[in-house]
Amino acid sequence: MKEKILLLSMIAVIWLVVFLTGKVMPRLSSVVLLLVFMILYTWLMTLAMVHHKRMEAKRPKPLNLDYLPRVSVVISAHNEQVVIENTIYNLLKLDYPDYELLIMDDRSTDQTPAILTRLGETLPLPFRYHLRPADAIPGKPAVLNEALTLTDGEVICVFDADAYVESDFLRRIVPFLADENVGAVQARKIIANGNENWLTRCQNYEYSLDSHFQYGRDSVRGAVELRGNGQLVKREALEEVNGWNVNTLTDDLDLSTRLHIEGWDIRFAHKVPVFEEGIVEFGGLLKQRRRWTEGTLFRYLEYAGPLLRSRKASLRTTLDMVAYFLEFLLPLWLVLDLIQLGWGVVMADPTSTRIISSLLVIPIFCLGIASAIIVAIIRFNRPPLWEALKWTAVTSVYLTILWIPLVFGIMVKVLWQKQRRTRWDKTEHKGSTYQHALDTPAFPG
Repeated sequence: MKEKILLLSMIAVIWLVVFLTGKVMPRLSSVVLLLVFMILYTWLMTLAMVHHKRMEAKRPKPLNLDYLPRVSVVISAHNEQVVIENTIYNLLKLDYPDYELLIMDDRSTDQTPAILTRLGETLPLPFRYHLRPADAIPGKPAVLNEALTLTDGEVICVFDADAYVESDFLRRIVPFLADENVGAVQARKIIANGNENWLTRCQNYEYSLDSHFQYGRDSVRGAVELRGNGQLVKREALEEVNGWNVNTLTDDLDLSTRLHIEGWDIRFAHKVPVFEEGIVEFGGLLKQRRRWTEGTLFRYLEYAGPLLRSRKASLRTTLDMVAYFLEFLLPLWLVLDLIQLGWGVVMADPTSTRIISSLLVIPIFCLGIASAIIVAIIRFNRPPLWEALKWTAVTSVYLTILWIPLVFGIMVKVLWQKQRRTRWDKTEHKGSTYQHALDTPAFPG
């Protein structure tokens, strides 16, 4: 209920800003002000990245390679018979002196338990598995909380069941946690089957864009976020925030926010890749992104107050998260602006003269997204220029068509639904990761 009240309050505030902007500056859409803020903030992060790279080139700060805590690698597996065996064999090749591998079977009804039982009879340590009973609390957060009681690592490394990493993954990423203020670190996610069709290619470039922004947030020590697959979290930090939240659709984002509220820093390892399978059909992608969007919105609404009141969260972290939330509100802001504009036209109000600036918002937004996408594509994929330009255009359209309606639709759903949804739909894996990962380049960026 409090989420609905907060969202309604935000709608009222945005409407007031739209109304007052129309009165004070009748020829200017208030959304333009938001876009200017977004562009300036994006350029700030870009400059921070450039400065960070230059400083690293002049005076590199070597990671503490002597920091080698015990790592518990955990995978939550629900009906993963297609991918789980290859993933286990891949993770057993990790070159790290002290780690354990625990596969948590989450009430699978396929052959996953049988595969784990067979492997358990033949594979040596560090491999272990645990079969959860049918009446166990479902979902990845509950699985990970249970895994905490079954492991003893100082660091918990979480992978999806379709993950693929290089053998030096832990040696390269664990040193990011050596700083006592750092509670977690996220690897750069790459779509292994990015060349399978246009949809997987768009997903891969979407991930490149996300990595671009994550790298920027890391450069300014902002609110870097965990992404579920390829995330490492200190047990100490997990215990301080009481583990994973079982009442969320996006456990990784929820955990990220709670860690920031408690003052923990999160790093982004942009040179350490983790491969995963892209979704090849639009229906499955839409279902996944709908869950991500709903979980993201609830995360912002639920923790807005605690974040703003936190005395542990840094000012940079708080401002960074507020900035991203304002960008998340863009679709709603745009709709309210157009409604107010339409009303002004009907009532012959002077604010109707800003119709040109209002109609320019979408192409300006698309242009801004496109500029960030092409930088991300070139930085992390390094294709020929003509190919980068072509896929920048395709990915821009893909993101605009996918995300703007989703954000607005989820906001409407939040206002109308009687009960908050806390169970999430599983993403089906086809087994493409292992097939394509060895042939997929992981440029360092």
